Amino acid sequence: MELLKDFINEQIYVEVSGNILHKGILIAFGTDILVLYNGKDFLYIPIIHIHKVNKKDDDSSDISPFEGKWDDDSNETISFRKILNNARGLFSEITIANNHTIHGYVVSVMNNYVVFYSPVYRTVYISLQHLKWLIPYKDQQPPYALSKENLSVNPFNIPLARTFEEQLKRFMNQMVIFDLGHDHSKIGQLQTIENSIVKLITARQIPSFVNLRHVKTIHIP
Repeated sequence: MELLKDFINEQIYVEVSGNILHKGILIAFGTDILVLYNGKDFLYIPIIHIHKVNKKDDDSSDISPFEGKWDDDSNETISFRKILNNARGLFSEITIANNHTIHGYVVSVMNNYVVFYSPVYRTVYISLQHLKWLIPYKDQQPPYALSKENLSVNPFNIPLARTFEEQLKRFMNQMVIFDLGHDHSKIGQLQTIENSIVKLITARQIPSFVNLRHVKTIHIP
């Protein structure tokens, strides 16, 4: 990504999966992540989801430069994993595939998924493959104006597996919800996992077979 070094502090356009276009000032980049300031928030965008980067056609910028100090360590190369670890316990907005957003905070960062606590969905397991960008709250005010006591994972004593698939296996024979429940065929009792194919029994006791590679989130009702 050294190709982007000439764009530092310049306004650029970043197209990500889903034909979504972000406009902002390039603050920093690493081997697998790009940091964009859109005039209000910092967006941490994994490079795996970036389709195209373009510089603004002229030298003008309609986004005011960030006047504060970006919290980084100039002696270290930033990475997606470091950003997620630094975000633990900080109120953030996470966007997954299909442009669905979740508000809360990162609890743990595992091999290929993160554990995220949301006041709406409670504990959510998010595949890193499908995490499109993260926006830390600038002022760290709790989401939905809730008290911090209502946003605590208390207690968080669920044993965590190293991988997304192994974590799912721990919910065998329980009710699970995939992808925030937007598709009813992805809600059901978990019966089998074989070669990344998951068998659920839906409300009407109809089997539903889901490819785990395309599952973005898991949570338990």
